[in-house]
Amino acid sequence: MGANFQPTKTKDNLISINTMAATALTAAERKAIFEPMKKKSDSFMLSAIIAHFIFGIFLSFFYDTYLVAIGVGGLCLASYFITKALLPSSNLYQYILSAVLAIFTAQFIYQMHGLFEMHFFVFVGSTLLITYQNWRLQIPLIIMVVIHHASFAYMQYLGNTEIYFTQLEYMDLQSFMFHGLLAGIICAVCAYWAFGMEEKTISEATNKIALEEQLKNVKSNIAFAEQISSGNLAVEYSEGLKRDELGKALITMRDNLLQASIKEKQEKYITVGLTQVGDIIRNNADSLKNMAEDFICTVVKYMGMNQGGLFLLENEGESEFLNLVSCYAFDRKKYINKRIDIGSGLVGQCFLEKNIIYMTTVPQGYVTISSGLGAASPNCIVIVPIMTSEEIVGVMELASFKPLEPYQLDFLQKISENIASSILTSRTTERVKKLLAESQQQTEEMRAQEEEMRQNMEELQATQEEMRRKELHLRKVLDESQVKAALGQV
Repeated sequence: MGANFQPTKTKDNLISINTMAATALTAAERKAIFEPMKKKSDSFMLSAIIAHFIFGIFLSFFYDTYLVAIGVGGLCLASYFITKALLPSSNLYQYILSAVLAIFTAQFIYQMHGLFEMHFFVFVGSTLLITYQNWRLQIPLIIMVVIHHASFAYMQYLGNTEIYFTQLEYMDLQSFMFHGLLAGIICAVCAYWAFGMEEKTISEATNKIALEEQLKNVKSNIAFAEQISSGNLAVEYSEGLKRDELGKALITMRDNLLQASIKEKQEKYITVGLTQVGDIIRNNADSLKNMAEDFICTVVKYMGMNQGGLFLLENEGESEFLNLVSCYAFDRKKYINKRIDIGSGLVGQCFLEKNIIYMTTVPQGYVTISSGLGAASPNCIVIVPIMTSEEIVGVMELASFKPLEPYQLDFLQKISENIASSILTSRTTERVKKLLAESQQQTEEMRAQEEEMRQNMEELQATQEEMRRKELHLRKVLDESQVKAALGQV
């Protein structure tokens, strides 16, 4: 990885980012960047124009031009200070200052009766304006210089002795054009320097802003990562992180961890709930009533519901109905007979359709949740068919003030399948026990009948023996009588 690291490209990328940031600077940001420089330039330029005014008074000693020095110079200072006082938030005073520097140049030329060296103050003024780093300030200066040079030169050459442009006896048009061209070039050069300095100031400021923003993002990323590592996946993130690539990666990681954590909690919720229901089924395998009561009580408490009831399918002769076999905090007045006909109401309809009914808008008066403080309608009702993949055995109805999440509805569907299988098994076991008991009872009855028949047979045999004995005795008596009768005849 170290061999692929290229500092030059990183620097180029940073410069590219800063260039884009410079183009997106707001007016407030630009003002904040240039305000210190502007204050410094204002202080410097104030000294400069006061020095111009004093220099004008100094020049007045040579040709007795006091009125011009004080009048024109005073008006220049007044226009500058008045503009700055009336428009403190505007940069108009800087453009007035540019024109004032040109007027001071014209004043000096006039005071010295066209002394050629006084024309150099155009270059002085143009150079002074660079400090504002605004190339546009060169425009009023060069315009005023062109107007002054053209008008004063023209009037002087017309023979006006009170107007001074040069001390030369004559300046041809070619020399005048070179004179003006050089003034224009120096103003253009100064404008270019001002523009370059402005760009550099903006670049340095945006570099600083970018570095500060990056440092801020790094600190935010570190704090955000520390919160994630400590297990606080619900930590809020700043808007700045969304613009940072590392921040985006951290947010994505946090979101993935949060989703995984939520999924894990939901799976744990379902697993623990299924375990509790499984324990209820094992502990009450021999009693359907106890199983139903423990089941509905556990489900209501575990899910944080407010009340619930379990209806199981039963029959009377050929008619079938749903019977309320267990309930928790339920309004029994709603089910005085504890039975609902198939297809009647939402519970009966759920049995027919074999689908979960989940409502977040409960009909008025459908059911109420009561406590010692009063009664109120629930915010949601869920009715779940108790069924396996092949057979439905009942319906469970739950009410709560809190809406349910999708994973909770999935949990209800899973436990309904488990309890349905257990109910079918329990009923099959009870049916087998009942048949076994009937069989045992029939066996005992048959044994009693056999014993009675045996006793009857024994009594019959005894009777037969007694009759046979009596018959033998009778025959013996009869034979003896016959013998005696025969002997008597002899």
